[in-house]
Amino acid sequence: MKKVIRRFLVLLWLVAMLSSYWVFLPPLNPLAVGFWMFVLEGLILVFFAVFILAMADSVEGQTGSTFRGRKEVTPLKVADGQNIRRLGGGILLILILLFGLNLLNSRIFRAKSYANVISVKEADFNKDFPETNISTLALLDRASAEKIGDTYLGTIDKVSQFGISNDYRQITIGQQPYRVSPLEYKNFWKWLSNRKDGISYYVKVNQTTGKAELVRLSEPMKYSDSEFLFRDTLRYLRFKYPFTIFGDPSFEVDDEGNPYYVATIYQPKFMLASKDPVGVILLNAATGETKEYALDDIPEWVDRVFSANNVITRVDDYYTYQDGFWNTVFSQTGVKKTTDSYNYISIGSDIYLYTGITSATADSSNLGFILVNMRTREVTNYKLASATESAAMASAEGEVQEKKYRATAPTLAKLNDKAYYIVSLKDDAGLVKSYAAVDAEDYQQVTVNNDIETLISQFTDLDTSVLSGSGSGSPQTDQDIEIIKGVVEQLGSQMISGSTVYYISSSGKIYKVKATEDSTDQLPFLKVGDRFSGELNKNNYLKNFKIEVEKSE
Repeated sequence: MKKVIRRFLVLLWLVAMLSSYWVFLPPLNPLAVGFWMFVLEGLILVFFAVFILAMADSVEGQTGSTFRGRKEVTPLKVADGQNIRRLGGGILLILILLFGLNLLNSRIFRAKSYANVISVKEADFNKDFPETNISTLALLDRASAEKIGDTYLGTIDKVSQFGISNDYRQITIGQQPYRVSPLEYKNFWKWLSNRKDGISYYVKVNQTTGKAELVRLSEPMKYSDSEFLFRDTLRYLRFKYPFTIFGDPSFEVDDEGNPYYVATIYQPKFMLASKDPVGVILLNAATGETKEYALDDIPEWVDRVFSANNVITRVDDYYTYQDGFWNTVFSQTGVKKTTDSYNYISIGSDIYLYTGITSATADSSNLGFILVNMRTREVTNYKLASATESAAMASAEGEVQEKKYRATAPTLAKLNDKAYYIVSLKDDAGLVKSYAAVDAEDYQQVTVNNDIETLISQFTDLDTSVLSGSGSGSPQTDQDIEIIKGVVEQLGSQMISGSTVYYISSSGKIYKVKATEDSTDQLPFLKVGDRFSGELNKNNYLKNFKIEVEKSE
């Protein structure tokens, strides 16, 4: 009887451990906490198995003698008791060691080590922050991209078999910001019917223009997150790299549109604590080919190596623990932190996370903006006294409070050397109904318009038609420039979003000139009868405006 129980328990232990490994896929690496959780699970199961066997031994060893009508049961054997105590002691020792190592390597004892994981370059927003290229202005948030992408599902063959994954990861293709997401099998039975053919489509949504495309692949994806067996991306990579610590694979496409899954490789920074990226594994979703890269060798088309959580945690550590842990508890001298909102912007072919930096008191003002390259984790702090993102969102909502629109996380833009938050305003159905440009330095200055082209054109001389996909968004070339010359016949002015705009009537047309820091000092003294010249831009704005002074004979 005892042998049968022992064999059954061994078989049950093997099934439980294999099932646990299949589901949780821990790395077989002693530097991973998941590995020790897996070991503890096995030891705890062995502990209960030994205890059950010992109890079976005890019952089997009943003496048959009675004491006052009751049978006596033989106590646990010495060897069984020792095994149980050893197993219990081993489990307790591992738990104590894990807790102790975690405590000793926590921010309480190693605050300055955490603060020095990254370095931050200091810069001035007005001088060093790049002027926003409006052709790459990411206006669509994730929720809006999902709504647009879902409308294209009905255009595919076998529409009943597939859905669209909720990944919608922000990347750049070329230099354009997109959110991309693969199709996925709707359930196990749909997968069973279609797994041989694979997944032939993914959706990409342009975040600037809002235009979406359902991309058909020349070679379908055989590896995805919606697979159920060995071609599940995480399981496939775990069996191929059993000792490597890596995160959940995320979907990206290269500049040619080929689908990949990117798994960031991690190593703990302090013993078992504080994982930090050291490289990536790229999985070709069509062929199953994989390749491991160190951080310095990652292909440039890969946009997201570092997660937002890792980036923000490291930035917070840098600004919080420069003077040690206890300073954050008591005096809080020099303690800063990131704000409660962040977003992404595209600069060139890279994705950058930006967020505000505020004081420990967390009021409604920023001390500057942090810009982090999500591929290299290069961090720059651009100093600029400004409103927090939350304050800007509230200000934008206040401009349309009668409509009860809700603001999305703002996009930071630098237009004509000035910082603005560009905020999308949504109705209760989650549809974008309007846009707001909030002056980052004076968030009470808000301009709202239902048309994004018209809104942006009030703050820049660039061609804003690119925001609807019909223009370049770049400054005019020499061949496109039209020089206007004339005489002021009538003159007027008005304030628009904190800037003075002069209206000049000449030869039956009305031209507009916006007063900026670069405007000629003579602009405020412009009067009827003066001669002028300038370059004609959209909406009859004149750029490089000059007042021609008549020379005396």
